[in-house]
Amino acid sequence: MSTSLGYFSAHAESIEMIIPIALWTAFFVINFNIAMMIPLLPFIERDVGLSSVAAGLTLAAFPIVALISNLTLGPLIDRYGRKRFIVFGAAACTLMLLLTAAARSPLPLIIGRAVTGVFMPMIGASVFAAIADYVPPSDRTRIAGYVTSAAPIAFLCSISLGVVLGGLLTWQVPLLLLAGVCLILAIMASTLPSTDRAALAQAPISAQTYRVKLLSLSLNSGTRLLLLSYFCWSAGMYVFLGAYPSWLVQHSLGDQGAGLIGLMLLIGELGGLAGALLSGRLAKLWRHPLSACAVASLVIAAVVVLIPFGTGWPIFQALAYGVFALCRDLMLALLLGGAMLFVAASQRGSLNGILNAVYQTGACVGGMTSAWLYAFRADFAANSVASFVVFIIAALLLYRITRIEAPSINPVATI
Repeated sequence: MSTSLGYFSAHAESIEMIIPIALWTAFFVINFNIAMMIPLLPFIERDVGLSSVAAGLTLAAFPIVALISNLTLGPLIDRYGRKRFIVFGAAACTLMLLLTAAARSPLPLIIGRAVTGVFMPMIGASVFAAIADYVPPSDRTRIAGYVTSAAPIAFLCSISLGVVLGGLLTWQVPLLLLAGVCLILAIMASTLPSTDRAALAQAPISAQTYRVKLLSLSLNSGTRLLLLSYFCWSAGMYVFLGAYPSWLVQHSLGDQGAGLIGLMLLIGELGGLAGALLSGRLAKLWRHPLSACAVASLVIAAVVVLIPFGTGWPIFQALAYGVFALCRDLMLALLLGGAMLFVAASQRGSLNGILNAVYQTGACVGGMTSAWLYAFRADFAANSVASFVVFIIAALLLYRITRIEAPSINPVATI
């Protein structure tokens, strides 16, 4: 009997260890998938032959489809459970990334990114809802912070290694590496316990379900402002980042080589990791945690508008990008953490999906705008000014949230 109890105890401990690792890996995959295309774009343009329109579509294809997927998947995930969507989504993404890496012309590349937008949101819309499935309330904040730290690490790997691997080897390598990580995620997630039936929505899926689950969230003024500020965060980020590596490689630091540019971006992304890890401590310095978010948005605005003035200066670019990354990931951690304060527990899956949809929309708008602005002005000035304006708007929206006395939970609790 004692041997049997020991086995089950050891098995439970191993599952508890796998849960945060699997969810961290899932959030890493989501962020790496989008960010990797930014540094790879100049090398894809060289090898595949992309026009400015095709380059914009390559960046936008995934978020356009993912927007629809996220809005559709939220209620389905609440109804049928998070585990099965993570497993199936990760397995399907493995196949699609391999097929995308095999593309030799613009159309298959764009289609591959679009179809990935069907399956990747199965993972993305499940991650933070799954934390509530598997983690006790007392540990959820700690685990959520741990999972969120995957974002800066994903940006660190994708932005810097994308330039190095794309410039020194081939642009397909990051896609192949991500396919391998997705396969590992599918295997890990398959070992997790199924979602407790009590944590699932019981009503059948219908048009009424979508109306209540999705549209009711807009009843809360804090949620509305948060979603708008999250849109501005993602749009401003991609207006800047969408063309920044291309500008560095082709103009600003073109004579420095891909290796040095990749190292510079790697050093800069360490600032992003610091921002995510320090977000909780920094937020305590203000009365409202989103005040820190608003200040970070103002700092980003100041940095991006100065970036074009550092043409040809690697140290300036490394420092400026480090500050940008620090504030970017501090904002991400605080925005995602603050979002769950505005809804009831049974709406978290739907809110997770909506947040992802907002992110994808911002990424789509920002990515296309970035490519077109860079084609309009190769000195990066247009991208810089546009990103500056969007981050100023984000700061104003976040400041408005801090004037709300206390977040009110949305009264629509279950479907």
